[in-house]
Order: sequence, then structure tokens, then C-alpha cells
Amino acid sequence: MAEGEDLKRRILEILSQRGPMSFEELLSNLKWEGDLRPLRRLIADMVREGLILKEPDYTKRKMVYKVAGAKE
Repeated sequence: MAEGEDLKRRILEILSQRGPMSFEELLSNLKWEGDLRPLRRLIADMVREGLILKEPDYTKRKMVYKVAGAKE
């Protein structure tokens, strides 16, 4: 589980520093390779836990993730 916690910390750090991102942008910033399902599950868990928010970005025409409570 430590690996999952480390990944959560990295995701929160990236979103805090760089602002809202689509899943694809987050993948690129994490330099993720391989199966996407574990990452999608972790992000979904983070949304359910209230750590991050998933919102529409009408200019990108995609859903983006951002740190809960973060101002744009």
C-alpha cells in the first residue's frame, strides 16, 4: 500500500503545482507506462475520498482533475 500512497502524494503534488489537468496530461506528467487501470482506480478513489475533484473544462472539452479546495 505504500506504493499507492506514494503515487497519491505525487498526483497531489503535480496537481498542486501545475493546476487542473486531464487524465492524459496527468499520465504524461507522471511518466506512466503500462496498464492504465490501476491509475484510473487510484484516481477514482481519490475523488471519492475528496482529495481531488473531477470537473469539466469546456475549453479543453475534457474532464480535468484538480486538488480539492484549490483555487484556479
